[in-house]
Amino acid sequence: MKNSISLRKRIIAAMISGTIVLAAVASGCGAFNKTNENTESTVTSNTTSGSDKTKTKLPVSTDYAAKTEHFQIATTIANFLFNSYYQNRRDAYAYQGLDVTKDLKDQYYDDENNITWFDFFMNETKKYLGQVLVMCEAAREDGIELDNTDMESVKTTMDSIRSAANAAGESFEDYIVKHFSENITEADLENYLQLTALSSKYYTKVYNGFTYTDADYEKCFEENKTSYQYADFLKFNFVFPTDSEDSDSSKSKENAAAAEKAKAYAEDLAKCKTEKEFKNYVRKYLTDNPDVITSNSESSMSDIEVKAAIEAAVDGTLMKKYPYEVTSDGGKWVFDLARKEYDSTVIKNTNSYTTFLLLKPAYRDESISRSVRHILFTPKSYGGEGQVMEIAFQKANEVYNDWKNNDPTEEHFAELAKQYSDDGGSKENGGLYENVKQGDMVTNFNNWLFNESRKPGDSGIVQTEFGYHIMYYIGEDSTPTWKKSMDTLMRQDSFNEKFEEISQKYTVEYNDSAIQTIEESEYQESSAITYTESSN
Repeated sequence: MKNSISLRKRIIAAMISGTIVLAAVASGCGAFNKTNENTESTVTSNTTSGSDKTKTKLPVSTDYAAKTEHFQIATTIANFLFNSYYQNRRDAYAYQGLDVTKDLKDQYYDDENNITWFDFFMNETKKYLGQVLVMCEAAREDGIELDNTDMESVKTTMDSIRSAANAAGESFEDYIVKHFSENITEADLENYLQLTALSSKYYTKVYNGFTYTDADYEKCFEENKTSYQYADFLKFNFVFPTDSEDSDSSKSKENAAAAEKAKAYAEDLAKCKTEKEFKNYVRKYLTDNPDVITSNSESSMSDIEVKAAIEAAVDGTLMKKYPYEVTSDGGKWVFDLARKEYDSTVIKNTNSYTTFLLLKPAYRDESISRSVRHILFTPKSYGGEGQVMEIAFQKANEVYNDWKNNDPTEEHFAELAKQYSDDGGSKENGGLYENVKQGDMVTNFNNWLFNESRKPGDSGIVQTEFGYHIMYYIGEDSTPTWKKSMDTLMRQDSFNEKFEEISQKYTVEYNDSAIQTIEESEYQESSAITYTESSN
């Protein structure tokens, strides 16, 4: 549940989802309405009522990496993004010939077209810079501005960096230079957060504005069903030895006999027509042939251990919600359109026969998700020597009873989550987790949430390995999972089409002379900034 992630990654956490953006996008809020040729820019923000405007002047760097008519991004930010992208992807690209020990400008990604690895990573960075700026221009034209809540979010992000600097015993200026980019200023960073917030706000408005019919969803599924189909089945392997190059005739005969015996077992198992029959057969086979279990153990096993291993193997025969694949012979058989419930087959492999029993032919995920709020109390925050969990529970119980006895509403619960929760993944959102599917959460959390008797407004305290959770059940989403997946696909496609349209309207100017001064060596060895973030 807890993951230690770098502050860099938090700053560039994905806010603008969809296929047109880089893997990481800056979080935070605020935006410029106009930049000029000097060292100042006016930031305009609506008040929460939308009736008044507050103007704040912030210095910005004249050394820009990319700009449009009304917006610009500093070279220091481009340097940060370039290196972040490089750091996140360099291991993956090592398989494509990238040598991380050499200067990126001295090795080719595509030698035929004279494209170096520096060019490759910079082109990806420039693509992202352009996307942010184009969406900012589109937002401006569409009348989208940022309210006080957005501006407060920027402040929160900046404050979190200041807190990290204080904890490291460094000045804010030294800290951001060390961990973000050489020569970066506070204004560069804050302005960038504002720009990404404006582009994100535009993206969200457009993305959520598309509408589709049931026929659209069905059509999309038919076009993409191989990526969203599953099947439930049972399978078990009967392994036999194979000949080696120096096998003598007597050994070959033994191996052939073992293969025939494995085939007979597999065909016999294929006669089972229910899950219970299949598992009982496998259990008896393993009980009668314990060497199948013990031969894989590095040490001797007790009778209890063998029995437990047999049960684990029996449980392992069930393939539940197996994703579509037709690369293997088994997958081709399972997902054949002719398959019906309780069909069975035996497939011969190099050294085994595998029996399959289909329980549920290819289907789409009709499961329904649920939404919940929670407040996490961890032993780390509410613990003491020898009684850590007990004190965490006492604090959880105290907050829970106060909520129930005074103002047992969802709104009040959300406020308490922001105040008390140790789950960084949901705290700022009032402890909210939406669209949770069966099995997404840790066991006790999941079991409480998906209890058949659960009703909207239910609450309680649940213990997991992470601490104690005060739970508040919001309700169930009536939209099945497959339809949500299609909705996401269609919205991404629709937005991409919209982006292609707006990208023709605005010109992005890149300052290539400044961009060419960026070096991966300036940043790649800097130490990571870590903090603990909880998520289920």
